[in-house]
Formats: sequence, structure tokens, C-alpha cells
Amino acid sequence: MKKQAIITGAAGGLGTAVTKKFLEAGYAVTGLTQPGDPDQIDQLKSATGSPVELRIQPLDVVDGAAVADFFSAQENVHAAIFLVGGFAMGKLSDTTEADLDKMLSLNFKTAFHSVKNALPKMADGGRIILIGARPATDQEAATALVAYSLSKSLVLQLAEIVNVEGADRNVQAVTILPSIIDTPANREAMSDADFSQWVKPADIADAMLYACSESGQKQRFGQFKMYGGV
Repeated sequence: MKKQAIITGAAGGLGTAVTKKFLEAGYAVTGLTQPGDPDQIDQLKSATGSPVELRIQPLDVVDGAAVADFFSAQENVHAAIFLVGGFAMGKLSDTTEADLDKMLSLNFKTAFHSVKNALPKMADGGRIILIGARPATDQEAATALVAYSLSKSLVLQLAEIVNVEGADRNVQAVTILPSIIDTPANREAMSDADFSQWVKPADIADAMLYACSESGQKQRFGQFKMYGGV
């Protein structure tokens, strides 16, 4: 029986690379996409070749009840990879409550709902993969990204809680802390940057796959810091 992987944000710039990597490694993958956006489904099918091992399902991961309902039907999940999130600039003096709420919802609540409901469904030795951020552990960098950094710091703490609760089954949460990821959206937003210094989605996907491998299951990683040259 194939190992099961569930990937949120599967149609994004990072998500397509991760989905392809796990399919190539022999996983049966459920790729979760944003409801009401059929283009995401088409993009994911096109990027992966739409193999029979890929199941695509729209799911609003901000909706805790919807996430709970989805995971109630899952069993024996080997890799749960949660990629949904958002980004915002803003110093402390510029950050509004609305800014904070948006980042908490996109980055922390999506992770919270997903992790809470995935943990009981994980296979022994399973891995939950989360996306942190460099500013979550670098206060100097965080000064320009206050709401974003605060939300990502909660993701790191959530991972630590999982690693206590899942220890008896060797279920571990691994957080990836990248600098800027080389995605089409980031290139468009920062067209004057040196893309060669950015972290490649395929490299992040490789790190995730290794964390979920038999060799990776024998280790305790905690965090992968992937800062590239920035």
C-alpha cells in the first residue's frame, strides 16, 4: 500500500513542487486547493500530469469545521504538509489590528486547524511539515514584518507542542524556515531582486521528503533553516 501524503496549498508556487516530489517518491497524494478557484485545480493537474495517485480536493483551511470534517475521513497519514499562508510588511507603529488578524488567520489558524485534526490520524513515525519563517527567530528582521513574524512564531511553538504530544508514536512536526522562496509570485513582486540568492522550491521539497523518509524518521530535526544568500 502506498504511503499517504496530504498537502495544503498544493497548487501554489511551493505546493506544486512539493506535490510533484512526493508523487515521484511513490506517495498517494491528496492535494488541497482553495475553494471557488477552479484554475488552481487545472494548474495542479497540469504541473503534475494528473496521475492516478493524485486526488485534488478544494478545502478552506481557515474553516476549522471544514478541516475537522475532512480529516475525520482520513487514516494512516504518513506525511501532512501544511503550506497555506500569507505575507505582509509592516513595522510595529504601522501594524493595525486588522493586519494582525489577517496574518494570524492565514499563517497560524490554518496551521492550527490542520495540525489539530491531522495529529490523531497520523501513522506511527509520520511527519507533520509546517512553514516557519526566518523573522520568527530573528528579531532584527522581524521589526519590518511584525504581524507576519508574530504569526509565524506561533507556528514554531505549535510544532513544539506536537513534538511532545506525538512522541509516543514518533510523530514529529518539522518546520521549514526559508528566506525568500523563488516562486513566480515573488519574482513578480520583487522583479529587481537577485533570484539566484533565493531558496528554490525543489530544494525545500527535497528537505521535506527526507524528513518523511525512513532515514529521516530515525532523527529529530525540529527545524530546517534554508536561508539561501539573503
